[in-house]
Amino acid sequence: MDRKHVIAGLGIMLVPGLLQAANKKVKETHKEKKMNVLFILSDDLRPTLGCYSDPYAITPNMDAIASRGVVFHNAYCQQAVSNPSRASMLTGLRPDQTGVTDLFTNFRIENPRTVTLPQLFKDNGYYTAGTGKVFHTLKGDFDSVSWTEFIPLERRGYLLPGSLPPKGGKGVSHEAADVRDNRYPDGEITDNAVQLIKKAAKSSDPFFLAIGYIKPHLPFNAPKKYWDMYRDTVFCITHRERPAGSPEIAFHNSNELRGYVDIPDKGSFTSELEQELWRGYYACVSYVDTQVGKLLEALRTYGLEENTIIVLWGDHGYHLGEQELWCKSTNFELDTRVPLVISVPAAKGMGAMNTSVVEVVDIYPTLADYCRLESPGELAGLSLKGVIEDRGNNWGHMAFSQFVRPYGAISKPIKTHMGYSVRTPQWRFTAWYNLATGNIDEKELYLIGSQGIETRNLAGNPQYTQVEKELLESVENYKNGIYTK
Repeated sequence: MDRKHVIAGLGIMLVPGLLQAANKKVKETHKEKKMNVLFILSDDLRPTLGCYSDPYAITPNMDAIASRGVVFHNAYCQQAVSNPSRASMLTGLRPDQTGVTDLFTNFRIENPRTVTLPQLFKDNGYYTAGTGKVFHTLKGDFDSVSWTEFIPLERRGYLLPGSLPPKGGKGVSHEAADVRDNRYPDGEITDNAVQLIKKAAKSSDPFFLAIGYIKPHLPFNAPKKYWDMYRDTVFCITHRERPAGSPEIAFHNSNELRGYVDIPDKGSFTSELEQELWRGYYACVSYVDTQVGKLLEALRTYGLEENTIIVLWGDHGYHLGEQELWCKSTNFELDTRVPLVISVPAAKGMGAMNTSVVEVVDIYPTLADYCRLESPGELAGLSLKGVIEDRGNNWGHMAFSQFVRPYGAISKPIKTHMGYSVRTPQWRFTAWYNLATGNIDEKELYLIGSQGIETRNLAGNPQYTQVEKELLESVENYKNGIYTK
């Protein structure tokens, strides 16, 4: 029965002109319906995805998002460790603006009036809900003002006997129990997320849902079936050496990994251990990918696909033995470059790889732009809508990152230096400032080639004096709070 007969059956008569007007009104109402947002976060995920041409990754679900979205090939976080990176993304501000440059500082204490990304949506009538690791901490400190509802989850995720030491502390670096997905934390996070999607689908309000997966963060614990996916894979570690001429301050001793009981406190690793660590990392990536598939299925089940923006993001990159480094916490390319995929239903420019240099602080204004929300105050980033929808748009911007030395993931050492780093399409330049004197103690200048990694420090080379001068000026401005891109 068509719309005309339904209306007539209700005892209402519409002449053709009025019927056309009613149909037009329905179309306009549908057109003006607010977009939903599903924001998927993954901890310690570098661009080890099929959509980034990774040779090993088995990630069909995240690749499916990419196929109908925009993959940002050169996206960079503002600091390569969870708390500063997440605080930066969720506030749209840079680390020196949030006051968060370590794992311990709470952005809300430093900036109590800051409006977070989910808070912006909540203030505009959205149902905002989250689960897992969205803000840095997993329990208690999830910023209640941002959420309509939040389901925290915090557990180490060890299941096998002997994985945890009897006196506490870090256990083994990896584990593969033959269990269902939801026996490990990320499977339980997915169960919670599907319930949130179901609840959101029943509401007349638009939604902003943030789902924070813990993997592939150490320990590399995932159900055995994901390890089996890489049973016969032989991983090749390239660029093992430090970049020639690079200063000692740019590095660390991989203490985050060495803190696990089955990892040597110093020295190199056996090839067998390296292969096992790589296998564990990729197993965790595929484990998360399967969870993402369950979120996508929930969107389809409840008819939400056509009106939901999906963002897929890793909070920072990761080293897996390259440049004599494991884990994160540097200004190098492998730690600062992140996966970022944005899928906007029916928008122009979808299904493409974008090579513009973009920043994590650009996510906040981009979502506000697409959802037609007015950003509160001045944000550090810029909306990517223009560069997404106009593939010929010459973005031409730079990305800035920073990291502190010394850095202690558990201890709280006195900070002596801050390294400020700028990335252009061709170059990475880093200046290490002495926090006591304000002087620059070390400089790094790298020409980033097609392999996407630093190999030789060219700072001080007369051939590149002008390049170094221009990039130093950009870093000086950034350090002094002049946030021009």
